[in-house]
Amino acid sequence: MEKTTGGEVVARMLQNEGVEKVFGIIDGTYIGLYAAFRKLGIELITPRHEACAMHMAGAYARLTGKLGVAIASNGPGVANVLPGVAVENGEGNRVLLITSTRRVGIGYPDRGGAYQYFNQVGVIKPMAKWSGAVPSFGRIPEMMKRAFRKSFHGRPGVVHVDIPESLFNGKDDMPALPTEPKAYRRVDPITPSADQVERAAAMLAEAKLPLIHAGSGVLYADAFGDLRRVAEALHAPVTTSWGGRGALPEQHDLAIPMPYVDLNDRVRNEADVVLALGSRLGETDWWGKAPNWAQAPEQRLIQVDIDEEILGLNKPAEMTILADAKVFLAALGGALEGRSGMPLAGRRAAVTRYAEAKGKERAKLDKVLKD
Repeated sequence: MEKTTGGEVVARMLQNEGVEKVFGIIDGTYIGLYAAFRKLGIELITPRHEACAMHMAGAYARLTGKLGVAIASNGPGVANVLPGVAVENGEGNRVLLITSTRRVGIGYPDRGGAYQYFNQVGVIKPMAKWSGAVPSFGRIPEMMKRAFRKSFHGRPGVVHVDIPESLFNGKDDMPALPTEPKAYRRVDPITPSADQVERAAAMLAEAKLPLIHAGSGVLYADAFGDLRRVAEALHAPVTTSWGGRGALPEQHDLAIPMPYVDLNDRVRNEADVVLALGSRLGETDWWGKAPNWAQAPEQRLIQVDIDEEILGLNKPAEMTILADAKVFLAALGGALEGRSGMPLAGRRAAVTRYAEAKGKERAKLDKVLKD
């Protein structure tokens, strides 16, 4: 049977997940991985610091919708990467961090006196979505599949796999590897029921002034066009979380730019039905609470997310929908098409008032920048 390095096993599994670029600094502890990258055509992009590798992988994931991958070497390299782990996990960016650790038999637990060794999984686990160590060559595929499942399940974040240098660089029999992600994880988007879509459409259509609040889940779902279609059908203003900026171009008539804080508060207090998409309604959204938002029963909330833990987390929702934002918006757009009887005159009047307020806010910012 063909012998191969553990690094090549990891690289082939990354290739099967569609990974084309990896961010990190070359180190001898995972030279087997780097050699496999060169063999398979995976590009290694090298920053000046390990934390930068995490931020580059996070930006890549957010901009492309693909899995961002970063690597860091044991000891000081992993210590350097920690600020990036905290930030990228907090921002909800889908990043897989692969680290080297000392050879099998030295760690987990530390035998004492190991060079540049610490419990890397123990340190990273509280900061990441998930962290695990590979104990043997034969379990590399199992642990990598587990990492991929964690990466693509629920809210995006940082997933970490720690692999001993003796496995990265040592050779053993090539294990049987899955060639497609569908063999070990869900690949189809989570779909709402037809009843959920119809109920949401009815609530939004009948609203005096509906509001759409878009989080980073809209960006990850690549739902830009679907969001715009629904917003224009409802003539509903759109606010965003910090991580959701760009979900609708801020020059659009219906967009309420995030920096206009007072106007955001005003819109969120005047809306009687809110559609929250891919957003935790967390601290930077004022937790969805007064005085920055209206409350029930004056304001009804429909919350859509791929992570069940987020539904109703910070603001009580009248309707929660576990679904991919793009799939949901596409179905909602279809349900709203041709629907009559919506009170559009009042919504248009409100959007006109908001446009005037946006002009005043922009003038104030221009004056400050000019001064």
